[in-house]
Amino acid sequence: MGAIEVTDADIVWLRSRHPSLRPDPTTGSIAGELSFCAAYDRDGGRLHIEGREVNGRLREMDGFVCDAFELRIGLDSESANFRGWPRVYVVGGRAGSIAAKCGVEMRDLHVEEDSSCCLGIRYTPERDRTLQRFLEEIVIPFFYRLSYTDRYGIEAARSELWGEYAHGDAGEREHRRAMAEFARRSEGRNRPCPCGSGIKYKRCCLTEVEAASRVVLPSRYVPSTRASSAAQRRWQSN
Repeated sequence: MGAIEVTDADIVWLRSRHPSLRPDPTTGSIAGELSFCAAYDRDGGRLHIEGREVNGRLREMDGFVCDAFELRIGLDSESANFRGWPRVYVVGGRAGSIAAKCGVEMRDLHVEEDSSCCLGIRYTPERDRTLQRFLEEIVIPFFYRLSYTDRYGIEAARSELWGEYAHGDAGEREHRRAMAEFARRSEGRNRPCPCGSGIKYKRCCLTEVEAASRVVLPSRYVPSTRASSAAQRRWQSN
């Protein structure tokens, strides 16, 4: 079974929303240009994506970005990361250009040397992994951040957009500690989520906490009992 099972309905949706992304059944991948327009609402802590919602003020919001990236998404099971999501590769060297412009390494942008993208940490049950959810909740936010970095600089992205975990192993450890802290601070499924969203725990971070506790990390990840200052700040800010 692939990282995501692409249905006929997914193909119809993809052709409607992202016609420049083309499925290739011979390689088990989707490739082409991902175009998007989006803006981040700092007060609400939410990324608004044009076409996903009706928002007449979207183009007037601070941080509004329209951009496009060439990419390839591996859909076969061998391309899946250990959390079950497909691997995404940025094509054409743009990530390297943005890194050079900002005076940082590509890893500081969460892009590996092979151009694969570290899209963030999301433990999602297999039944909830859909192509639309993957693109709108994981892929587009990643490339929005990359585009924002290109326009305004990496320090602006770090201070003005949502918080992020460290790259690689350190980020995995930070995330697991954060989920453990949410579990410790929770007052019950029907109480407000400890992340500070105001939503009931069961409708917010509970699924993520439970999934994270079940996932067995690769052997290179060594659990740590000491929370980093960055993770502590993230808990306090949430």
